[in-house]
Amino acid sequence: PSVTEGVPVSRSYTMTNQLGPFTGRAIGTTLGSARRATPTIADLEQQQFPVVVAPGSTSLRATIGSPSDPAADLDLFVFNCTTGTCVLAGQNADGDSEESVTINNPAAGNWLVLVDGFAVPAGTTTYNYVDVFVNPAFGSVSVTDANALRSTGSTWVVPGTVTAASAPASGRVLLGRVEVRDGGSQRVALLGGAVLRGHGLVDA
Repeated sequence: PSVTEGVPVSRSYTMTNQLGPFTGRAIGTTLGSARRATPTIADLEQQQFPVVVAPGSTSLRATIGSPSDPAADLDLFVFNCTTGTCVLAGQNADGDSEESVTINNPAAGNWLVLVDGFAVPAGTTTYNYVDVFVNPAFGSVSVTDANALRSTGSTWVVPGTVTAASAPASGRVLLGRVEVRDGGSQRVALLGGAVLRGHGLVDA
């Protein structure tokens, strides 16, 4: 469905507790500008994804995973290139391909995400790629919920709204998520999804 920037769109989110019992609630978050892709990478190949982070962004997160070759070992590196020289700012390089790096309060300007095909026994593999920088200028996801006991296996539905304040750059989508936090405001889990693709199109 189409949306208008600044006009809230009603949504609902189904939450399921797959962990132990806890007392908590769902909360909304700020939207971010994201690139989502399913690239193919070869053994020992390196792939680069430039990101231009907007001023005022509160975080930059890059995530890879779900390779078509389950034995593949892909590594993830994030470089800060805002000074004109690229400097390693974060990395996640263990023995599998489920990797994520988060940079808090990133400087505005050019960043670079590098994916390294450290070992791909099948020769090539596809994988899921997402980078997102969160910024209040893009809008927010808000939900209405209250602290309650969530037993193991329990499911509850949370009403909410998505308000897109501005569209992302070409080739990117707005990405928001709903987090579940316990009574002490510690994050228990999150539900993520793209909520606006380009100008005026809701994606999830």
